[in-house]
Amino acid sequence: MNEISIRPATQDDLAVLWDFLVIAAHEADVTAAKAVPFVAAHLAGWQRSEDFGFIAERDAEAIGAAWARQFSPDEQPAFYVDDRTPEVTIGVSEAARGKGVGGRLLGALVADAARRGVVSACA
Repeated sequence: MNEISIRPATQDDLAVLWDFLVIAAHEADVTAAKAVPFVAAHLAGWQRSEDFGFIAERDAEAIGAAWARQFSPDEQPAFYVDDRTPEVTIGVSEAARGKGVGGRLLGALVADAARRGVVSACA
């Protein structure tokens, strides 16, 4: 397996993030994912000021993505925990599963969350 790189997700990565939200949500495709409000909420309006995430790539191809979104109390109650606990979404392509990609993405998210002061030491 060629080297995997992890890079920050940007506003330009929205289409890539939708592809991985389809995987994470077990939806048939992007159209189906967008039709489910509970699922679509994870990317609607990306990239809000508190949104952050990462893309895993191999040979310039996205093979996974993970991102965090802080919901407010006004959004669906299933999403809101408190003002310091974001919702995390992770999706990895089938060919890249079992190779540590998800773990690396989660590690990048946790490190960035700590840098942002989003999580406590118990994360």
